Amino acid sequence: MTRNKHSREFKRQIVKEAIETGNKAALARRYEIAVNMLHRWVKEFEEGG
Repeated sequence: MTRNKHSREFKRQIVKEAIETGNKAALARRYEIAVNMLHRWVKEFEEGG
């Protein structure tokens, strides 16, 4: 399994969608990323990271 490095812009876009829709699981499936990773990105964004 290979690791993907996602750009800040990609992360920002996904986090924005996650906050707007409130459905992280569906977004994670759509973009083929782990839901845990998406949770972490949202948490970091909300903490100012």
